Amino acid sequence: MCTHTFHDGDAKEKYLEMCKGISSSDWFANSNGQKAECIQHWLGKEDFWFCHWVAESDDDILELLEKTGAAQFFITLPVEMQYYLSKDKPTDTCYEEVAVVD
Repeated sequence: MCTHTFHDGDAKEKYLEMCKGISSSDWFANSNGQKAECIQHWLGKEDFWFCHWVAESDDDILELLEKTGAAQFFITLPVEMQYYLSKDKPTDTCYEEVAVVD
């Protein structure tokens, strides 16, 4: 998962203006590289937003954002998630597999 934070209001405005008029399919195609792919994203009114990435490493995400030019608009904090919980996949053993301390 990544938290993206726009550099400032001007960067946010420019990025959103640049993205207007393109389809979501095109947006996701532009967020797809050999080693990193964005598969979901959430954007609200704040200066930060979230993306679900599948990648080999944090650096692969950052390199793709640099390559596409998106990094000029925001900074990115990638955090690998080792555990996934979903309402659609019930479990009776919530968090039993999660290690709090290495």
